[in-house]
Amino acid sequence: MGKLIKYLSPILIAVSVALVFWCVFTTPEVPTVENASAVGSTLMWGYVIAAAAIIIAVFSAIWDLIQKPEGIKGTMFAGVAIIAIIVGAYFIANGHDYQIINLETQGVFERGETVISDASILVAYVAGAGAIISAIYSAISDALK
Repeated sequence: MGKLIKYLSPILIAVSVALVFWCVFTTPEVPTVENASAVGSTLMWGYVIAAAAIIIAVFSAIWDLIQKPEGIKGTMFAGVAIIAIIVGAYFIANGHDYQIINLETQGVFERGETVISDASILVAYVAGAGAIISAIYSAISDALK
């Protein structure tokens, strides 16, 4: 599994970088439905990568639990924390009242789509902050050893 990730990661990163450059350099200042294919393709690629990461994380956790059942307490704690973050982000997003313009229909997105979008962004912020805090803690604890 490690060798697969070792060789697959640079390919995925290269595809992601190529799509971002395509998106940045081909999308005009004011994107419309006709000329926003680069943006749509980049978003779809991001969704595929995110879904793959979630699936791999869940299956890795299950595989680890099968091999070491004594770690179920930590896994349950992490699962409850993730669910709490998602539910909290949903309630915070549900309290916001703003509209996102839909370029396709020249209207606005419905309330449900806006709440899901906002909650996803909040979850991403929490995950990013957690990653930064974890990296800082790891660096400090390694330096103190």
